[in-house]
Amino acid sequence: MIILNVRRGAVLVGALMMLSGCAMYSVAGQFENGGQAFFGHVAVLPGDMGTLDVTTVDGKIKCTGNTQVTKRPSLLSVTGAQGRADATCTDGRTFKLDFVQTSESGGHGQGIDNQGNILQVYFDTSSTAVRARLDQARIDALVR
Repeated sequence: MIILNVRRGAVLVGALMMLSGCAMYSVAGQFENGGQAFFGHVAVLPGDMGTLDVTTVDGKIKCTGNTQVTKRPSLLSVTGAQGRADATCTDGRTFKLDFVQTSESGGHGQGIDNQGNILQVYFDTSSTAVRARLDQARIDALVR
């Protein structure tokens, strides 16, 4: 009887962690002015607060910051969630961005740095998917 209650408790804790927003996403992005691409991750913690860590491809610039989900359409789904992030980079640049989760696995965002440069970001639970989305955005920009 006690073992059964412990198992139920473990299942309940696991379900609560999933619903509370514990997640890890890969991130890829680039500034529209042709700057280097950057890659990294976002860790979303309970309470919809998280951390952002990205680094340029050459490793020379690292940006760290915070994320916050500001709106959720439902407690049962992350699709449609919206939020914001801000970060400070080792080259002195800072940026702010807004994002939207367009699927269960990821979404996209857009922001601006303190020098007026626009950036695009993509996030997904799959690092392969975010790289593919960034590559597609680069191709689309060439075609325009």
